[in-house]
Amino acid sequence: MKNLLIILVITQLFAGCKQQPTNETEGAPDSPTVSEDSLMIEQLIAQSTEIYATNSANTPAFDNYLKEAEDMALKSNNSYHLFSIYTMVGQRLRNKSYYSEAMQMLQKALNIAEASQNLHFQTRAYNQIGVIYRRIDENSQALDMHMKALQLAEECNDSLSLSKAINGMGNVSIAMERYHSAIEYFRRGLHLSHLQNNSLGKAINTNNIGEAYMKLNELDSAMHYYFKSLEYNTKINSRVGQSICYNSIGSAYIAKQQNRLALDYLMKALEINQELEDRMLTSVSYTQIGKTYLNDNLPDRAISYLELGLNTAMEIGSKYTAEEAAALLSKAYEQNQLYKRSLDYYKLATSLKDSILNEKNLFHMASIEAKYNNTLQRLQIDELNKEALLQKTRLSKQRSILVATAIVVIVLAVVVILIIIQGRLRSRYKNLRFQQRLLRSQMNPHFIFNALSAIQVFILENDMEKSSRFLSDFSKLMRHVLRSSNYEFIPIHEEVEMLQYYLKIQQLRFTPPFSFEIIISEEIKHNKVVIPPMLIQPFVENAIEHGLKPLGETGKLVIRILKNNQQMILEVDDNGLGFDFNYRLSKREEQHESMAIKITQERLKVLEKDTHQKTELEIFDKKKKDPFERGTIARIKLPLIMQKTIQTNKDEKH
Repeated sequence: MKNLLIILVITQLFAGCKQQPTNETEGAPDSPTVSEDSLMIEQLIAQSTEIYATNSANTPAFDNYLKEAEDMALKSNNSYHLFSIYTMVGQRLRNKSYYSEAMQMLQKALNIAEASQNLHFQTRAYNQIGVIYRRIDENSQALDMHMKALQLAEECNDSLSLSKAINGMGNVSIAMERYHSAIEYFRRGLHLSHLQNNSLGKAINTNNIGEAYMKLNELDSAMHYYFKSLEYNTKINSRVGQSICYNSIGSAYIAKQQNRLALDYLMKALEINQELEDRMLTSVSYTQIGKTYLNDNLPDRAISYLELGLNTAMEIGSKYTAEEAAALLSKAYEQNQLYKRSLDYYKLATSLKDSILNEKNLFHMASIEAKYNNTLQRLQIDELNKEALLQKTRLSKQRSILVATAIVVIVLAVVVILIIIQGRLRSRYKNLRFQQRLLRSQMNPHFIFNALSAIQVFILENDMEKSSRFLSDFSKLMRHVLRSSNYEFIPIHEEVEMLQYYLKIQQLRFTPPFSFEIIISEEIKHNKVVIPPMLIQPFVENAIEHGLKPLGETGKLVIRILKNNQQMILEVDDNGLGFDFNYRLSKREEQHESMAIKITQERLKVLEKDTHQKTELEIFDKKKKDPFERGTIARIKLPLIMQKTIQTNKDEKH
């Protein structure tokens, strides 16, 4: 029910926003002029809206009125009304859970908005598409859509769309179980509502904050925000908003096992919903009242309300509410020992749940088909490029006789240049050795600054245990760094010790901390294997700062040091946010990160030269290989070097 209430709140936001003065149509594509065609289209849209409001269950989302309006708008090239029609049909299809068809309509609306370069319409389309992605639990895509809407809304100063985008990102955070992040988004939305003096926005955001606290099981905080939302809805006389608040408060009392109080508020919600003839919310109220009676061990009363909720939900095509009501009816009849009826409703609930999943799968299939078509188009473009390249090759062959002399001159010039380059490479090789020594003797100044700041905080808070532990680990880490900077190779156990101190310090900086694990092959652990110092540290730092930092205690870092034949494989594996979120690094962080990676690559090249064996550096987003995975893996392959081998090489050089 809580997910449904979030959806209803979002729907109310989109509907209620029309009451607020905005510039949403400013600069709209083909803004409607007072013409006979425009008036006819608006009348057809109004007739469709009126009929759909009274009988949405039996009225097609794209009815004959809207089809006629679309035909007229296409003939007159009226982009404004086409955008409105496709958006309206997309919302209707979405609310009936036809996600694939809804996405097609909203994509048409987005294409119109982009073709006309109308930023206001683009923000609306992106927000609507984001809602669909939320419905099918594609949270990363949903977040991407709402983020695009937010950026465009800030660019065109569309405060209304900005509020919707922030609200959407908050609901995505709830779906991803990042409830504290959701609260921060909703608080930002609430702040904007205060600046705009938007009472409806205040009501919606306070209710959403309450929902987030409900998920955290902080029931008293949730109740506080529910009652605050009820106060705002009462001031603006929003009966729908009051009904949603009553349902939310009722759900909170159910969680507190105070069923009598829950029933009082749920009955108030039912009364308003029946008064408004809102069958969607009425079915929700019936179902929750039935749930309350079931919790009170009154199965007969529960059955009467649950059957009303189920029948109403089936009439309007609300599969989510129908599935919940059927599942509760199965429990109620089981309490009455009517096992045949209980089994029938259990089968119905299972069937409805499967139907919802199948609709989501259809949307995924449509998405895959669209990706396939895009790939096919790219292949066709590649074929055309190859053909053009072939034509150029033929022309080049025809000119080859004329340029033969020039080629000889160029070859001679290249030989001279290569001799010069070789001399420079030798010089660069020496410089690189010096750079490596510098890199080994320094760490990211941001890390050192943050570490010292954390120590200062612990001391000011009189947390002597943490500050002492922090200082101890920090001093050991610095001692390891300074000592290892004098050597080109160190034993693997020293590198692991250095990483452990570094990770423990990083854990103390974050509350709650992430977790980490270092896995070492037994063959490496018990042999005298050596490694270039601080080779892994830059990738560990990047994984923590840009992958795990936003996740808190759910973040996990795994460092693997493995043996594969005569190679050593180093892996830094995190379950963080992946590459999609790393583009928001500051310029200074980007510069530090790219410089560290570049120097690491150069170090590997030098190692190749010294050992005459191949090395490899690979960094990839896990989601690109497995859509159900999240995070980044940095993998380094280098030759397995033993301490004896290094000593022998040194002796040969001397």
